[in-house]
This record gives sequence, C-alpha cells and structure tokens, in this order.
Amino acid sequence: MAPEYASDHEHDLSAEYLYPADADVLDIETEMGRIYVEVAVDCPECSETLALRSPVESVTEVDVDLPLDDDYYD
Repeated sequence: MAPEYASDHEHDLSAEYLYPADADVLDIETEMGRIYVEVAVDCPECSETLALRSPVESVTEVDVDLPLDDDYYD
C-alpha cells in the first residue's frame, strides 16, 4: 500500500462485508476482569490484514459442534 494512501485510509469497516469464514481468531485474553477476543480479517476496501480487538459483551449457548464445519457458514 502506498504511504500516501495508507495515511488517508482509516479502514472503515461494516459487518455487512465481513464474513466468519474470512476471519481467524488470533487471541482470547482476560484483562482487568474482562474477556477480549482478537480476530484477523481482510479490509474489504484494500485487502490489508487487520487485527480487530473487542470485549465480550454477552455470552449465550448455541447448538453448534466444534470444530465448526463448512455447513455452518452456508
């Protein structure tokens, strides 16, 4: 990526263009009593790999077997 483009590009992300199959979990950690998940995704606009870090806001049970298979993403 050209330096002048990188300085103007802020990687505005929308969940509409992010897919579970295109993400990879990098880390799950606890910090100050909260759980944080870090995932890697490609920026849909420029294809640069980005690391997204987010706190876990809620926990619910799901009827999914691990490891996930391709049918889950269809």
